Amino acid sequence: MPRSLDEFRTACTALHLTVFERGWLSSNGVLFRSGEGNCLVDTGYATHAPQTVALVKSALNGAPLHTVINTHLHSDHCGGNAALAGVYPGLEVLIPPGQTAAVAAWDTDALSYGPTGQTCPRFHFTSTLSPGQSIRLGGWTWQIHAAKGHDPHSIVLLQPEHGVLLSADALWENGF
Repeated sequence: MPRSLDEFRTACTALHLTVFERGWLSSNGVLFRSGEGNCLVDTGYATHAPQTVALVKSALNGAPLHTVINTHLHSDHCGGNAALAGVYPGLEVLIPPGQTAAVAAWDTDALSYGPTGQTCPRFHFTSTLSPGQSIRLGGWTWQIHAAKGHDPHSIVLLQPEHGVLLSADALWENGF
């Protein structure tokens, strides 16, 4: 398990991932690059979608983005989905189970966008990621776990060999 920033950077290199650190109200994004397909975990808030697209394009240097994974469906984690799908035709979007009907019907109240006054352009999903499954990202197998504290449908991704956890909002310095 990484114990320092240098060890974490070494693990990121080994895992073929780049972290896009964001300000409020956007989630950080994690981009995986590999021959198996390039994948972005969480796409940020809608008003930052042009920045998200620019960051992904720059990091991929002309290579395609194949997949987006949303750890949960708060607007600051999936607000860039539609913009990326517009740039990368055939983009797969994988979401946690639990709100598939709300996304399919685009029920902004059930998705919390209406009641909170937040913007999230309509997007479509390809499949779901369920706790207990695993997925290959950056050439490594990541375990999918439930993380219901911040959002009842949230997932986290764990890479046990390197001891790296993508916790989304499940672990915050000052809460959740």
